[in-house]
Amino acid sequence: MQSFFQHRRIYRQLEKQVVVRHDKPDDVWTRERRYWYHEREIQSEPRERDDGSPARRRLEHGQRTLISGPALHPRHTTRTHLERDGDVERADYDPGFQDEPHTINSRETLGGTLDMMVTGVERYRRNDEPNDTPDGAADGTINGEPVHKERLVVVTFEGDCDPMDPHNWPVPRRLACTAVVSLTAATMLWATTIDAIVFTPETRKLYRTDNFAIETVPTALYLVGLGIGGLFIAPISEFVGRNPVFIPSLLLFILFEMGAGLARSPAQRMVTKGLAGFFGSAPLVCAAGSIVDLWSRIERVYVFPLYAILSFIGPLVGPVPGSFVAVAHAVSWRFVDWMTIILAGIALGLIALCMPETYSPILLHWKAKQLRRLTGDHRYRAPLEFKRVSFLRRLAHAIYRPFLLLAIEPIIMIFGVYLSAIFIILYTFIAGYMALYERVHKFTPTQTSLAFLGIFVGVFLAALSVPLAMKLVRKDIRRGRSQGRDCSGPEISLYMSIFGAPAIPIALFWMGWTVRPSISVWCPIGSSVLLGYGVLCVFVSSYQYVAEAFGYHAASALAAVQMLRLVTSGVMVYVSEPMYRKLGIAWTLTLLGAIATVFLPVPYILYRWGPMVRRWSRHAQSEE
Repeated sequence: MQSFFQHRRIYRQLEKQVVVRHDKPDDVWTRERRYWYHEREIQSEPRERDDGSPARRRLEHGQRTLISGPALHPRHTTRTHLERDGDVERADYDPGFQDEPHTINSRETLGGTLDMMVTGVERYRRNDEPNDTPDGAADGTINGEPVHKERLVVVTFEGDCDPMDPHNWPVPRRLACTAVVSLTAATMLWATTIDAIVFTPETRKLYRTDNFAIETVPTALYLVGLGIGGLFIAPISEFVGRNPVFIPSLLLFILFEMGAGLARSPAQRMVTKGLAGFFGSAPLVCAAGSIVDLWSRIERVYVFPLYAILSFIGPLVGPVPGSFVAVAHAVSWRFVDWMTIILAGIALGLIALCMPETYSPILLHWKAKQLRRLTGDHRYRAPLEFKRVSFLRRLAHAIYRPFLLLAIEPIIMIFGVYLSAIFIILYTFIAGYMALYERVHKFTPTQTSLAFLGIFVGVFLAALSVPLAMKLVRKDIRRGRSQGRDCSGPEISLYMSIFGAPAIPIALFWMGWTVRPSISVWCPIGSSVLLGYGVLCVFVSSYQYVAEAFGYHAASALAAVQMLRLVTSGVMVYVSEPMYRKLGIAWTLTLLGAIATVFLPVPYILYRWGPMVRRWSRHAQSEE
């Protein structure tokens, strides 16, 4: 629905620019050239090295382009060119058109030609048209058709303060979009734990066994589906946009979750839960992509922890209603699936009715289509249309890239294994709550589920570290500018994991050796608060680091990391109960604490030697 309204708004805005022909200045300045209109042609020349006050204003405001006349007033005055670098997952430009497009503002566009009456365009010449420009241009192709510079019109944003750019939407609107995608992610993760504690005589009758491990197989397959599905479905969002992936994936998730709720055999439930996870992975990956679409690098220091906290609400709160369903006589245990369907339906309704499209290349594609419709001129093209290869080949490459990154990139290997270890610890810890509290402290299932809220409190306490991390990030950026660097490396994203990583082994050793009937139950609950704090800090920093280190390949890099951590978590859900039974509570948690201790130095090592590791990489960005 919101995508339809966006189409209409783009059309009305462009219609005003094309139809309402107001006075134009004699010339237009960009950072590189001066343009002017003469004898029905656009002429240009290189900008002088110093054109006085306008040049100083450009450097002061950090604009990509600035034009003659009044200075632009950015919606977010603190955002600079440095902060905007690498924010948007850009479409791959055709190799023949690597120059940055020159964008021109609607209030001050040039002359009377239609090409320069609209905003955010760059002109290219086709091979078959007369070429009267003195220098010609670089060759290239668009949809298989050869073109030269100076005639084809490339549609771009007006500049750093174009209100069409999702980064420049009003803050309340961006916060609302963030809340919607966070609810969607929380719903997908809610389904991983809501039935973790629902083991009743009815479930044992369905599975025909009292084996706890067998009853966890659907949850394990759901986690495996979440890890694998994103590799195949989420890349489609880079070609069609976020909403066309969100909506069908959520519909299929609801249908397969409904199948799990109606299953009459273990095989039916296992297959439908696995497929529900497969299709539920796409909203999970696209939610993180939408955060990148909406917020700048500096803003994400605040916003990504908010997204992570809201997402973690799902798996940490899920066992609470699940435990009440397990003991309720008025409803069947299958109601856990219907609650998941209700939440997914709410998320689907909010996305369909309230969520606008956030992927910038798609918005520019819409803008180009509307320009072609308004003018009848098919020269207007968006960067997304500058492709040498077919859609299927690009899709195959997008699916292949995460596996390639996982195989050859040291950063992906390090963080994939690190986050896998952290989430193995988390899900093994959660799976052992029945052993921890029901067997040792004689809790009822409902009381055991309420103990999960200790981790939940720790997740919220992690938000207290954000202002300190933000202060250190700004300090690093100022230091980098004073040393002449255009931007600081992704290592500035590691501060929260530096704060939180030691909390994880401490919490595990604390819990392992205080779960005794002679020690108050509040002691192990206190350790779970510390564990929640550490896990969230590490999760936030790791995802931010990977996204910033891989820039244009961030979506593929995050998909590779997510696959590894969720697949291994699914395996551990299955083996955790035998592990507690054979090793005992104390030694199982001690083993997990030892694993956490082994990985403890990872954020500190990367903070110190991260630039060197990135120089070894073929795809990660480096200062060089």
